Amino acid sequence: MNWLLDPFNYEFMRQALMAGVLIGILCPIIGTYLIVQRMALLGDVVAHAVLPGLAIANFLSLPLLTGAFISGMFSTFVTSWIRAQSKVKVDTAMAITFSSFFSLG
Repeated sequence: MNWLLDPFNYEFMRQALMAGVLIGILCPIIGTYLIVQRMALLGDVVAHAVLPGLAIANFLSLPLLTGAFISGMFSTFVTSWIRAQSKVKVDTAMAITFSSFFSLG
């Protein structure tokens, strides 16, 4: 039984366990909200929208995480703007943003 608990003698393993528990609690709540709001594609949009941010950050010798964060946040704002300025549904706005950002990357 010690082989099962021995890894938790290390601080980073305890932190990883706590991060996993926190993510396991928060993600279903956020996911349920996104499903109810008909925004299930949002995670896919943000995940693929970071690609141009990574490319630009790499080209400008900036931290990749910064470029990915800015590009991902910008994609959510673009999706909201498209939804507010037109009569398209939110999933259509996300599909437009998804394909646009993915093609830029």
